[in-house]
Amino acid sequence: MKYLFLFLLGIFTAQNSLSQAEVHQKLVNPKTIPLFSRFHTLSIHVRDTITHDSVFHFLVDRLKLPVYYYPNKYGTRKYAAVYAGNLVLEPCGPYSDFSYASDDFRAIFFGLTFEPFESIPLSAKGLTDRKIRHETGDSYIYIKDTTLCGDNITISLLDKVQGRIEDKRIMDSLLFVMSENTENDPGIEYVKEIRIGYKDHTNLQNWKGLISPDKLINNKTWAESTILEFHFVKSRIKEVQGITFKVKSLEKAKQYLLKNNLFGGYVDNKIILNKTQAFGLHICLTE
Repeated sequence: MKYLFLFLLGIFTAQNSLSQAEVHQKLVNPKTIPLFSRFHTLSIHVRDTITHDSVFHFLVDRLKLPVYYYPNKYGTRKYAAVYAGNLVLEPCGPYSDFSYASDDFRAIFFGLTFEPFESIPLSAKGLTDRKIRHETGDSYIYIKDTTLCGDNITISLLDKVQGRIEDKRIMDSLLFVMSENTENDPGIEYVKEIRIGYKDHTNLQNWKGLISPDKLINNKTWAESTILEFHFVKSRIKEVQGITFKVKSLEKAKQYLLKNNLFGGYVDNKIILNKTQAFGLHICLTE
């Protein structure tokens, strides 16, 4: 009887544990699993290949950002990238197959590329659970939901897989280059803010679902990391409106901009670069 009792007790305990596990699994909200580990790349679409070269040299020669990779040409498009302290800026294009909401640009901030939280399959499952349309490959996800993308913005996830360690090594090396004290530069440290224009309530609500379990602070700010924030502002179109760099000294940056014909004035206690010199890109500096 003693052994029978222990046998029955073991079965009851196992069944109870299984039942509790099933209940726990049902209680887990898929939206509590993050989709992203970090923001990696902000692409800049250009009107033509001549503008591509000009934007690249503007970022390297005038803003003094180190090269992440040098210009390459694939078909009729050119690609290049610089490192901005915490993310990559990637001039690319032209894209003749894209339909833009505003067609009178030389260069515009356009594509947001994130790294997956753990893996592409897990992030794809999270998007499915959130009912956000997407296209998935072995190492990438393209968000296809028109309530999030379209107009002047795309959102994607990319997993470098075997290249992660090398990618981090490159970024660490470029960050060291940026930290060196030089007299003739604006003193950019990293990107502090990215402004996102949202079109309507549905657009904003889907952004909230996309970044869940993170929250929007005061319904307008997503602290993506300890130093980078996405600020959401009402707009007639869905777009990446502009970026703000953190600089070592705003006064030193101002003097550099004035000397190089890049100073455009002040907006919201920040310096804005001359948009004509910046190919129409909205770029601000703050301390």
